[in-house]
Amino acid sequence: MYGTTLNYESHFFLSGVNPDIGRKELSGINSLDIGYQSSSSVNKPLGSVHGVTTVAGATSQTLSLSRSLIYQDPLLSMTGSSSVVSASFNYNNNTSYGFESGYLTSYSVNCAVGSVPKVNASLVIYDEMRSGVNKSGTFSPIQIDVPSQGSMTATCDNSATNRVLGFDYSLSIKKIPYYTIGSETPVEVKHINPIEYTAAVQIDVDDIFLASGFSFFEEGRSDKNVSFSVQGRNGTTLQTLTVPNASLVSEQLNASADGSVRLTLNYIGHS
Repeated sequence: MYGTTLNYESHFFLSGVNPDIGRKELSGINSLDIGYQSSSSVNKPLGSVHGVTTVAGATSQTLSLSRSLIYQDPLLSMTGSSSVVSASFNYNNNTSYGFESGYLTSYSVNCAVGSVPKVNASLVIYDEMRSGVNKSGTFSPIQIDVPSQGSMTATCDNSATNRVLGFDYSLSIKKIPYYTIGSETPVEVKHINPIEYTAAVQIDVDDIFLASGFSFFEEGRSDKNVSFSVQGRNGTTLQTLTVPNASLVSEQLNASADGSVRLTLNYIGHS
C-alpha cells in the first residue's frame, strides 16, 4: 500500500508472428508510454438541462517507446502487411498489462557525433489492452553491443569527401481498420502502400555548397543512394537503414560566428 514501482522492476516483452522477432525482452528502453483514449463526447439534447455522454467511434489505443540502439532492433522487421505484434508491460513481479494485436505505424532513428543512437517507435493497437496479458515466458536473450561514432557510416550526396555529423531517419506506415456492426475489434486491418521515408543528413561543408533552388526537376535529383549503417564495437551490424527511391528535396546552409559552416540535406523516399 502506498508503494511505488521502480524502473528496474519493470520489463517490456515483445512477440511477433515474424520469425525474426520470436519472443524477446527489449532492453535499453529510456521511456515507454501505453494508453487509450475513447472517442466520447457530450451531447446536449433540446429541452434538457442534462447532457448525455456518447461514444462516437472506436477507442484509440497506442504504445510509444524510446530506447538506445544497442542491438539489432526486432521492430524494424514489422513493416509488412501481415506483421502483427503482441506485447506486455510486466511489473511488480507478477503483474502484467498488454495486447495481442499491434501494428508499427512509425519508426525513427537519430545518430549524432558524441551520443548513442536513439530509436523512437509507435504502435497502434486494435484488440483490447488489458491486465493479464503476459508475453514473458521463454524468450531469446538479446546480445547488447554499444556502438561508437566510429562505427556509424552514412552514404549520401557528398558524404565521401565531407564530414557527416549526424542523421535523422524515419518511416511511416499507414494501417486502416475495418469494423462491422456488433464488433468491438476490427474484422480486418489493411496495410496501405507506400511506406514513406524521410532522412536529414548534417554535413560539415568542405567542397560542397547549395544546389540551384530550381533544380528539383532536373535529372539526377531522384533515385539517390541514401543509406546508413550502425555497427557495434564488436563489428556486428546492428542496423542498416535505407531510403528507397530517394529524392533530394531541400537543403539548408547554416553559418554562425562560433561554429563551422554546415549543410543539411533532406530526402524523401517510398517503397
